[in-house]
Amino acid sequence: WKLQSLQWRTVGLSVVGGGLLGGSYLAFLSGWWIPVVPPLLSLVGSAIAMTAYIAQIERSDRQMVMNLFGRHVTPQIAEAIWRGRDLFLTEGRLKGQKLTATVLFTDLKNFSTISEHLDPEALMCWLNEYMEAMSQLVLAHNGVVDKFIGDAVMAVFGVPIARTTEEAIANDAKAAVCCALEMGAALESLNCQWRLQGRPTVSMRVGIATGTVVTGSLGGIQRLDYTTIGDTVNIAARLESYDKSVDGGLCRILINEETYRYIQGCFTTKLIGRVQLKGREQLTPIYRVLN
Repeated sequence: WKLQSLQWRTVGLSVVGGGLLGGSYLAFLSGWWIPVVPPLLSLVGSAIAMTAYIAQIERSDRQMVMNLFGRHVTPQIAEAIWRGRDLFLTEGRLKGQKLTATVLFTDLKNFSTISEHLDPEALMCWLNEYMEAMSQLVLAHNGVVDKFIGDAVMAVFGVPIARTTEEAIANDAKAAVCCALEMGAALESLNCQWRLQGRPTVSMRVGIATGTVVTGSLGGIQRLDYTTIGDTVNIAARLESYDKSVDGGLCRILINEETYRYIQGCFTTKLIGRVQLKGREQLTPIYRVLN
């Protein structure tokens, strides 16, 4: 895009400069003397100033995009967002988009009890090891790390570039479930390491929901953040926290019916039942992904 823009500016400058020189030459042949150097210097100076101004705007927009997405996505996705920035940016913000995506929530079991028995520095070090491992898995599956909430992680698969086919939406749902399973394996490895170090071991819960979400930048001028909102986000959070007495081993993974429809046949699942999730009137069919 930059190369094409530079080429068009060069062509435009050449055409205008050539027109000025040609017009001056024709005038000279007709007996008129028109100074050429001052207009040419003005033309070149204006072109340089305009190019510098446009470059400054591009740097500012790029910095804004990278600040919003740099910690959320892989460099490849961030670069794709930048290349298609005209679809995302408006007045220095990311446009709100309504699209279909898969949302994943994780939470640690009995974290409050653990936090009571660790000093703050040791707790933060322990929790950061966990967060680092989980966030890297999200990025490895082309997901977006939306936010950390205490010991919880919210990730989204299928944003900010809208999926336009059922196959692409299904791939996001499969990526989310695959990511959750690998999170369980990673936690098992961390637990082995922590056990040898005499540190706490934990299990985790995961809720995954596929459906309509709204994404965009949220906040004020001084502080903008990229986030995802909508009923699908609420369902994923409710699935994660649903009936904590339902055991799922080291990593319990519950999914909604839409996710189940997209992953059916690719993973082993079990129907838990049609339940009333907190804050919802309608019954929601939920399934557990078996490790």
